[in-house]
Amino acid sequence: MSLSFISERTFDVNGLTFTAKEWGSPGYTPVIALHGWLDNAASFDLMLPFLSDMHVIALDCAGHGGSSFRSADSGYNIWQDIAEVLGVADHMGWEQFALLGHSRGAIISTLIAGAFPSRITHAALIDGYLPGIADAKGAAIQIAKSVYEAKRFGSASPSFFPDFERAVQARVNGFIPLKQAAARVLAQRGVRQHERGFYWHTDQRLKAASQLKLTRAHIEDFFTSIVAPVILIQAEDSGFKPDAQQGETFSWITNFRLLKMPGSHHLHMEEQAEQVAAEVQNFILPE
Repeated sequence: MSLSFISERTFDVNGLTFTAKEWGSPGYTPVIALHGWLDNAASFDLMLPFLSDMHVIALDCAGHGGSSFRSADSGYNIWQDIAEVLGVADHMGWEQFALLGHSRGAIISTLIAGAFPSRITHAALIDGYLPGIADAKGAAIQIAKSVYEAKRFGSASPSFFPDFERAVQARVNGFIPLKQAAARVLAQRGVRQHERGFYWHTDQRLKAASQLKLTRAHIEDFFTSIVAPVILIQAEDSGFKPDAQQGETFSWITNFRLLKMPGSHHLHMEEQAEQVAAEVQNFILPE
């Protein structure tokens, strides 16, 4: 049964409110979908209709879309999302579920799968790599950078645009280039109107450095703890290329498959959406 959009959902987890798009039908294979950095739950709008026999919660991660911004004394370290995603699964009554993650959402998916291996049945990753593996000797500098940038971005206002189309175009020409149609899909969920103009509703502190970066030993411990099968769909024309050190880390996952596919970093939102969906379908629910 092909997936159809059901409704908007909200979840209260750890004092934050999370918004989400629910797809499919209860009783089918449960999946939580996690978008990339500065994207939102609409990231999966184009590929989900090509999936079938699943019940998907496409989440707006904290600080994105309609979800709450974290408190002033908090931040956006990737491991903080773990408890929040598990909280959403608990609200759904899902003891076990699959993960579908793009970019930052893919990285978070691997951390969840390692920390809670008994709860994750599959992890489908779309053009998601690890952040640069850190040396513990740089921890002091990293903390200082994080404190400085959290203060800087915490007091910054978003960029305002005179109309909706200018906001869309800003994303097309952004740090990660995006095609017009895909940018518009994200904008329909992520752009808000204010007396000063149109702006992207994301917490500016998402641009700040993490408080700490994971070391090689940290990542190895997470990855060797994963028991679920993992697939990484790698975009051949992505702006992100794994270095040799990052490539080695995937060998720590017992059941790992790498699939290279033509397309950009957001290939699941562009011409390859149906092809990406077919690979995810066959991975989570093989015939």
